Amino acid sequence: MKNKLEILRNIKLFEEVGENFEAMLQCLGSEEKNYIKGEIIILTGNPVSSVGILLSGEIQIIQEDYMGNRSILTELKPGHIFGETFACAGVTKSPVTVLATADSTVLFIGIQRIITTCPSSCRFHNQLIENLLKIIARKNMLINRKNQLLSLRTIRDKVLSYLSLQAEKKGCPQFEISYTRNELADFLCVDRSALSRVLSTLKTEGIIDYHNKQFKLL
Repeated sequence: MKNKLEILRNIKLFEEVGENFEAMLQCLGSEEKNYIKGEIIILTGNPVSSVGILLSGEIQIIQEDYMGNRSILTELKPGHIFGETFACAGVTKSPVTVLATADSTVLFIGIQRIITTCPSSCRFHNQLIENLLKIIARKNMLINRKNQLLSLRTIRDKVLSYLSLQAEKKGCPQFEISYTRNELADFLCVDRSALSRVLSTLKTEGIIDYHNKQFKLL
């Protein structure tokens, strides 16, 4: 429980809500669930009525088109939340699938318990609503950034843009990405073989160096 509370204290959703987390989680009717690697947490087409908080493990947000082509929208680590935009929008069919890529534990909180003041008028509700709005706004900015990346015409431009963003995020020209080659191809919406050729060319030209998931911008 202590480890869970430490994670929750560092989540943007719970900023400035006070220290009595156990009472707050009870008021919110939170529910903790465990998933094994490869298990689906949210399936495309199902309704989303809760915010998910990843306490341990790893998950991916995946979108598939009618032809079965898969695109990885993002990968989440412990401390990240998901489903809040769809839950707030009241969507009846989720446009994405949420997949556990490692054994994971998720804490679910019904969106109505967050945005509706309880009969006890707990003071943390207003702060939760404010925090939730900020999270949704920040994620919209990230989505716009990825759309700009995917709008680039060539695989080379997409790769260099993605790696530059990772270096900027890490604050260092040497970094580790979380995706395998297949997953990176899905994230960038490109062919796996073509991606490998571009990476090899960039390495030969002395622009990047890499080994497995380790990259360095030269």
